[in-house]
Amino acid sequence: MTMKRRDFFRSAGAAGLVGSAGLLSAGGGRAASMKAEESRDVGNFDMSTLDGNICALPGKYSGLVQVVDPAVGETLAWLPMMLTGMDAPIPHHICSMPSEKPREGFDFFLTNQRPGAPYVNENSPEWRNRGDMRMWKLRYHGKDDQNRIEVVTDISDKLGMGLGVHTSIGVGKNKGLVSFADGQKDIALVTTTDDDTEVVAAFKFDYDPTGKTLNVSRIFPDSNTGKFDYQGMKGAKITHEALMGEELMPADPTSCFVDAITWHPEEHLASVLIRRQGLCCILDTKNWEPIALLATPKGAPNNFPLIRQTGYTWQFNVPSALSPMHEAGFSTSGKYFLACNNVLQNNVAVYDSTNPDPRKWKKIAYIEGFGRTHLPFHMANHADERAFFFTAWARRPNRGKVVRVPNDGKWKIDYELDIGPDPHTVEPTHDDKYMTTVYSGHQGGQSGLVVFEADTGKIVLRQPSPNGHHDHVNIPHDWEEAKLARSLSV
Repeated sequence: MTMKRRDFFRSAGAAGLVGSAGLLSAGGGRAASMKAEESRDVGNFDMSTLDGNICALPGKYSGLVQVVDPAVGETLAWLPMMLTGMDAPIPHHICSMPSEKPREGFDFFLTNQRPGAPYVNENSPEWRNRGDMRMWKLRYHGKDDQNRIEVVTDISDKLGMGLGVHTSIGVGKNKGLVSFADGQKDIALVTTTDDDTEVVAAFKFDYDPTGKTLNVSRIFPDSNTGKFDYQGMKGAKITHEALMGEELMPADPTSCFVDAITWHPEEHLASVLIRRQGLCCILDTKNWEPIALLATPKGAPNNFPLIRQTGYTWQFNVPSALSPMHEAGFSTSGKYFLACNNVLQNNVAVYDSTNPDPRKWKKIAYIEGFGRTHLPFHMANHADERAFFFTAWARRPNRGKVVRVPNDGKWKIDYELDIGPDPHTVEPTHDDKYMTTVYSGHQGGQSGLVVFEADTGKIVLRQPSPNGHHDHVNIPHDWEEAKLARSLSV
């Protein structure tokens, strides 16, 4: 009897093995007191249920990016980013273009940051002052004699701009755009998604602690070279991406810790996430102007007013900063905008964002129940908006968790799931029945990819990885699915 390679991997997975890499547990329900990775029960989960779900994962500590087929339990291709000539790369965040057949090929975007953060240095102090700020467009080839990942465009080199945090793909009226951001430089950049990347718009953010104002400025590349002068650490206000909690004592008082741009699903709108002051700057993506500044913490007004505009600089009054905010985004329909307040307030602000004027968006609820040690972090939701998911991150020795909040008007957590230490992003599978998520073991311990039933929280599949994932993306098949894949939220 002959067995196809794909069927062999599935059989190995059902037996608790992924090739020879290690254990894989399917159907592993657990008692409340049991750590997630201690559950090794082999169930009867049919891995073929996940056919068509291809994941791309950056390995923050391994220095590589990989493409995985969880229906088989196989890495399809991987690329060590040190091959780009970088010393100690840290592949950080990721987003993807749609592909009808992602196992055969797709395009995606990747950021890289320097390893200078205290969070990294406490594990590996020898990494200090290495690495670089970079962005790439990459292409996965799955139809060649050998699968491979190709560097299509070194965006940092082409545009003279190095940003190291979130990247997200534009959808709806913003299709054809991709964003990058960085909190060391407080810059957000939007470019085209084609191979010959071009600048669409860029913004710089500066806080005035004396006048208690936020200045939002359009910045432009040099008219002669077509490039910015922000490669490497040029333009950085601080030496590293700030830890959660460092918002309270930044080395540079003008810092804002700009984190990401997230896209509205239908309208010419996008949100720039500003960690330190707990703000979200809503952009008009037709004219590339800021039109509202949401103040997300509990006790703050719905938004702060624009004081004046002078040329390409907009000045907003920010009289208070009641809590930092880290991660925010839109629901699939755009009906809600949700923002994760943390450090001082561990809650999620829920805005009614149905009004076409973002200055009229109003907070209607706060999702609470995260406790003092667990901070609401990355966000995900369903195509039908039946529930929202958040990572509740915790600094070691505490363990993080994933929580689910049904969209029933109550805005209450209905279950918590321990997937493993240091959990990060969560995304739905293409059938919207399961969620995928990753955990990194605080960049040195347990690490893997987990699949669980969305409605029950039951873990059905665990796949090991030594790569310390801080992010992942399920490759969308079309632009509707792209709304759920590192686009509307991060």
